[in-house]
Amino acid sequence: MAASRWCVCGPFRISLIPRGLLKPVILSLLGERSMHGFELMEEIARRTGEMWRPGPGAMYPALLSLEEEGYVEVLEEGERAKKPYAITPQGREAIQGVEGFLDEWETSMDHLEAIWRPGAQRRGR
Repeated sequence: MAASRWCVCGPFRISLIPRGLLKPVILSLLGERSMHGFELMEEIARRTGEMWRPGPGAMYPALLSLEEEGYVEVLEEGERAKKPYAITPQGREAIQGVEGFLDEWETSMDHLEAIWRPGAQRRGR
C-alpha cells in the first residue's frame, strides 16, 4: 500500500509536503539527468514510496515557471508531452543550499515533535 502525503491527527489532515517544495525537487532531479514532465512525476513518486505524486496540474506550470525564470531549459522541441528539460547553471546555483534546507527542516520537525513528546531525546542529528 502506498504511503499517504497526509497525516491524520484526529479530525485534522496535515500535509507532509511543504508548500513550495516542488520546484527545488524538480531542479534536484534535473541536476542528475534531463527528464520530461511525466518522467519527473514518476521519479518523485518512486523516490517517495508513492507518498507524493505531483500531477500534471502542478508539474507543468512549475516547469514553465522554472523555464521562464531561467532555471531550466528545453533541450529540443518535440511532442508537447515529451519535452526534455535540463537544469541550467542558474538552476544549479539556486539549489546549492539544499543541504542547509534539509538540516533546517529536520531541526524544525524536531522542535514540532517536542510539542507532542515533551522531554523526548532528539534523534541522532
